[in-house]
Formats: sequence, structure tokens, C-alpha cells
Amino acid sequence: MKSVLLLLFVWIFLGSCKKEPIREQDQRHELLLFDFEDISQIELVKPQDASFDLRDSLDNKFIQVNNGYTIKETGVKLLCPEGKPWDLSGYFQIKAEVANVGDEDIQVELFVGNDPDDLLRWYCSDYIDLSPGESKTITVDLAWTPWIFNPQIEIEGLRGVPGKIKADLSQVTELTFCSRYATQPNHFTIDNVKAVGRYEERNPDNFFPFVDEYGQYIHEDWKNKMHSEKELKESGLRELDYLERVTGPENRGKFGGWTHGPRLKATGFFRTEKLKDQWWMVDPEGYLFWSAGLNCVASNSVFTGITGREQYFRNLPQKNSDFNEFYGKGTIATHGFYRDKIPYETYNFYQSNLYRKFGDDWLKTFQDMAHLRIKDWGMNTIGFMSDFGATRQHKTPYVGSIWIHETPKIEGSTGFWGKFHDVFDPSFRTAVRNSVMAQKEGANDPWCIGYFVDNELSWGLLGSLSVGTLQSPATQPAKIEFVNDLKSKYQNIEKLNAVWTSNYASWDALLNTVEKPNEIKAKEDLIAFYKKIADTYFSVINEELKAIAPNQNYLGCRFAWANNDAVLTAASKYLDIMSFNKYEYSIANFRLPAGVDKPVMIGEFHFGALDRGSFHIGIKKAKDQTERGQMYQDYIQGALRHPNIVGAHWFQYIDEPNTGRFDGENYNVGFLDICDNPYEELIEKVKETTYSMYEYRTKN
Repeated sequence: MKSVLLLLFVWIFLGSCKKEPIREQDQRHELLLFDFEDISQIELVKPQDASFDLRDSLDNKFIQVNNGYTIKETGVKLLCPEGKPWDLSGYFQIKAEVANVGDEDIQVELFVGNDPDDLLRWYCSDYIDLSPGESKTITVDLAWTPWIFNPQIEIEGLRGVPGKIKADLSQVTELTFCSRYATQPNHFTIDNVKAVGRYEERNPDNFFPFVDEYGQYIHEDWKNKMHSEKELKESGLRELDYLERVTGPENRGKFGGWTHGPRLKATGFFRTEKLKDQWWMVDPEGYLFWSAGLNCVASNSVFTGITGREQYFRNLPQKNSDFNEFYGKGTIATHGFYRDKIPYETYNFYQSNLYRKFGDDWLKTFQDMAHLRIKDWGMNTIGFMSDFGATRQHKTPYVGSIWIHETPKIEGSTGFWGKFHDVFDPSFRTAVRNSVMAQKEGANDPWCIGYFVDNELSWGLLGSLSVGTLQSPATQPAKIEFVNDLKSKYQNIEKLNAVWTSNYASWDALLNTVEKPNEIKAKEDLIAFYKKIADTYFSVINEELKAIAPNQNYLGCRFAWANNDAVLTAASKYLDIMSFNKYEYSIANFRLPAGVDKPVMIGEFHFGALDRGSFHIGIKKAKDQTERGQMYQDYIQGALRHPNIVGAHWFQYIDEPNTGRFDGENYNVGFLDICDNPYEELIEKVKETTYSMYEYRTKN
């Protein structure tokens, strides 16, 4: 009955959105792609693990999508008529009206086109959160900036590119609407799919160079842009004078715990405890602690590549000058322009700006200011991948970061950051032990909350690592383990063939093939081995980490994307705190698998804008710095209301370089810009949120 009432509500809503005819003079402003008034359009709707129905409400037709949840993009594709690609050149956005007509919160995602480059396809997408009965418009930008160069020019090595269209808009063949991260059937409607807006066109002549000696965009001006070394120095001195006088929020202990709240057992180290149906961390003094943190509080990671792009930069310092120390060599590039150009020359604008501000003592000043800023901002944790010189000062709690290096990989596996560890190779445990020993900074230090180990591993869909294992060579230890498990279960190959509907001649034949099995028929065995991979991974790391740092929390691998319940359940047995990198507009509805009740830390989130000379908003979009602050407050307060969440860390302390880091990321995601100046509007809202966070959590 509830679904029927919700559907009636949406029919009325969509019926009230009467379609206006497109005037002749507006043809370049708006192009209607689908409105389903012509019922022949349903022939162009192709479901994926879903079905759909044409619905009619008053004088309005639309489709309802009825989703499954067994594939990554469950939903529908809308195909171009007669197989002729749409030419969307000149349009700035795709918009569509969508509504949730089910009983659960969902996220509806729209992909424009099917570019074979996964990154480009990701860039040409966005999603919205929908509560039951809620209707919204989903919008996908088709260019990095609201203006484009005509003609287009080549700018390499950065993801958000000024004046560039994101993909070939003259050959768009499909639009994909899917239920993001679906774990159960759900239902949403689609209507009024349009290409809208017109770019402002600019002449690219005289665009190069486009980055000044401070790392800022040359061709625009904005609040707090630096125009001289004098301005840089004055801004630094003003902030230092201010920070020396601030005291931070009241009722905070030595480690940032809440002295106004209950005092629990003090162990001298950070731990977790559930109190009145809420999980908390407890600081070394016994005070309740909720971790408001910042990642990458470090100056040495904010470098950008120069090689092959020298014309982008104005007035780079001479290498035989005082600025020589800010040049370097890039030795990593996981994606993008520099992937096949290692080593490449780099320059660190952020560090050179600190030198201009504070002279030879710039690094010590940076470290001291980090603690003062974090305290003033009402925060209490230095997060992932931060400066050891700062953490060793023992002024702010911090987390450790461990990367498991030089492990054997499952050759048939895939992932954005690389292949998955072969946890059944005996050398995996050795690699874990060596990696922990080499990166044990913080072991048995009361200021160290715990360790993240690895980052955003590609666990994939349920059973996918097992499929990758079977697609690996016969010598792969994980494959040998899997085949041995199958031998123990089935005894002979004929019994396995009967279940899998396969025709392996022998166990050796299975070991030597790299073909995918029938994933539906083999599902039970694929899932069982997948769970075994997860259990082995977490148990080995737990054992080796606790042997070296028994007093620190194992914070997990920073789950990202759609990690399934099976791997989360396995992880929960071995983690002290489960960590998730959750780039969402709200975290209030986050859930753990049924039967799992563990403390959770959000390892990464952020919001970015394009109002201060940046070219890329990052992963979640805000219109300006003020809205970034409001989004921070909304996100943190949603996390504070969640009984499992014990902290959330923003990625990251400093903006990424405008010309891109090692993989091209050039996001406006910092609390500070490239000239080390805080975004005042953002910080104001951060302080409003964090100064009262303990009171807010205990009252909500």
C-alpha cells in the first residue's frame, strides 16, 4: 500500500510538470531526448538486471524502472533513435527528472555516453540521493568549466581542464540510468531527459602560460588571490598573529577528548567503547573522543609534473637559485599523462610559497601552524598520509598509514589501483610483516590512534576475486588453493561439472584453463572462496600488526565504492574500527551488514567548488566556498547522529595543484589553497560544527 501511495504522489508531481514546447529560437539551448509521450520511445529502452513499465499520469507519460541488484549498473540504457548518435556539441548539461517510488532510500546515477575510458565515463556522470516519494532533477555537466575554448586545445596531465569538453559529444550513443550500490530491489521513474544550456566560447590564443609563479591560475581573479610576494608574507604574518592568540573549543582534554562528558577507564591509549547505544573512541585519559580529522597534513605531496608541459608555467625559478630544493623527480604515476614518463621533473609550488612566506624555517613553521590551525578549527586528528615531523610533536592525535608492498598478486584480478594481493602465497605474510616493520611509525605511541593498512582495494562484486583467481595461471597459489577446496568438496571432477555445467576433463584441466566459469551455476563456490580470501587477508594483517603495535587500533583498508556485505562481515571479525572512504552528500543513512555492530571511521570525504581559480570540484560538487562549508556541516552532523560512526576525516588539508598531482588530480578539496591561505567561508562553518560536536552527538 505504501508503494502505491508513493507512486500516486509521483504521478501527480510529474503530471504537474507539464512539458513546454521548445521554441525554434531555443533549439541550441534545449534538446529534448526522451519524454515518452511518443510511446515508440520505449523501444529504445534497454533494461539491465531490471524491467520497466510505461506509466501515464494525467497528461504526462514516463517510465518506471524496477531494479534487481545482481550487477554493478542495474537499471536501463536509453539508446539514440535509429542507431544514429546524438550530437550534443554546444550543450553544457544533461538533465533528467527522476523519482523514488519504492520504500527505501536509493541513489540514482546517470552516465552520459559509453566512453571506453573509465575515467572519462566517470567524469560524465553524477547521482542524487532520493528518499521514498522524493523527486529531483539529476544533472551531468558535459564540460569542466561553463566556458570552452573554440577551437579546443590540448592541455595534458590534469583531470579538470579549463575550457575543455569532457568527451566527444558529437557521438553520444546512450544514456545509462542505474541504481547506485543497490543491495535489494528498488524502483524509480525517469522523465524529461534533456540536453540544456550553452557554453560561453573563448578564443584560446595567448592562453599559455596559464599558471603563475605561485601556482595560481593566471586568467582570473578572486578573493584572497596572491599577486605579490609581499601579499604572501603579509597573509602569513596575519594568520600567525591570530593563531598565537586562539584557544580553541572549551572542555577539551590533552588529546582532544570531551572533558565535560563522562570519564571512562583510562588505558593510556586510544580504544573504543559502546555507551548508551553509541560507539565512541575513548582517549588515553578516559574521555570520550570523536575524531574530526584532516588527511595529508603534509607539504611534500603537493608537487606537480613539469616535464613536457613547460609552457604551462610562468616564471618558474632558476634551478641554481634558492628555490632549487622545490624541484624534484616524480617516480609514481598510476594514471594519466605521466604514467609512461617516469621519472619526470616536478615542482612544489606549495612549499615554495611557504618559503616565500616564512623563509628558511618554513617547514617547522608549517608543522607548528598545522597544530594551531587544527585546534582553532575545532578538529582533533591528523589523518592519513601526513607529516611525521608534525605528528612527532605530540600536540595532536594522529593515525598511521601502512602500505603492503611487494606482495604477489592474483594475476586475473583487476582494480583501479592495481591487482589484488594473493593472500595464499606464503610470501604474503612475509610482505605484511616487513611492511608493518618498515612503516611502524606510531607503534605504542599514546598519540597514535591506530593504523590504516592499504587503501581502496578493489574487492569488486561478490565472488569477483574468485573469478579472477580462476582466470590466473596454473602456478597461482590462490588458484591452487581454490582448486584444492573444490577437490575436497566434490571429490571428483564429474560432480563439479554437473553443478557448474562445465566440461573439465580433469582437475588439472581446471587448473590450467583461464576461462571464466558459468558464474550463475558456480555462484556458491565463487562466494565461498571469495569469503576465504577476505578472511585470510584481514586475519593475517591483524596478527602481524598486533605483534608490533598491540596498543593501536587496526582501522582497516578504507573501503570504497560498493563493497559487499560478505567482505564487510569478514573484516568485522578482525578490525577494531572499520573504515570507509565515503564521498556522499550525506552519511546519515550509512549501514553495516545485518549482525555487524562495530565502530566506523570515515576515512575520506570532501566537497569542492570552482569559484577560486580551480578547474575541478573533486568528487562531490559545491557551487562556492560557502556551500562547501554548509556541506561539511551537513555531512559531519549526519555522521554524529549515526550510532556507529566515531570519526570522519576530510580529504585533504591542502588543495591539489592546478596542473595536477602524479595521476592528474587537480581538485579544490583543501582547507588551504596553494598559497597556504585558509578558505575563510569553509572554515567558519567547520568551526560552527566542530566546537559543538560532542554536545550535538550526545543529544541526537
